[in-house]
Amino acid sequence: MPLGLRPTWSNRPLLALLALLAALGSVARAEGLTEYQAKAAMLYNFPKFIDWPAGTRPGAMLCVLGPDPFGPALDSLQGKPLRNGAVSIARPASVQAALTCQVLFIAGADNLNRVLAGLGTAPVLTIGEEEGMAARGVMIELIREGPRIAFKINLSAARRAGLSISSQLLKLAREVY
Repeated sequence: MPLGLRPTWSNRPLLALLALLAALGSVARAEGLTEYQAKAAMLYNFPKFIDWPAGTRPGAMLCVLGPDPFGPALDSLQGKPLRNGAVSIARPASVQAALTCQVLFIAGADNLNRVLAGLGTAPVLTIGEEEGMAARGVMIELIREGPRIAFKINLSAARRAGLSISSQLLKLAREVY
């Protein structure tokens, strides 16, 4: 094994993320893996590289605000272990209800400014897929690059919410704001 890549407990999350991203790199050719199955997997894996403020409850509530493009792909994550707890899935009807989420996928950019203002500095990891969302304040923007799914990170937005993003994840981002 090349130097620096020996599996240790400290770098196993990075190796898991790299394996995930390599698997997602061929979304169009993957065996039955749809775009939204791949994106749901990313929503599940991103929290492994985020530190929330002290006192944040364990587990992760993954939420979709707006029209849900995931369908059963996201529901399949219900109950999986994450952050010393289990994943729960929710589809809040309002920004106020979304304040209980740890991860919030914002579907569509129509009301983005209102959504971000409503979240304020709450420790909610925001993710979207519309072009320009990271530049407008969403923490992670998923982007298509041919058959691949990549992402941009708005680090200053994450910091304002009290979230710390691992340098390992930052290195994999196409762009960091």
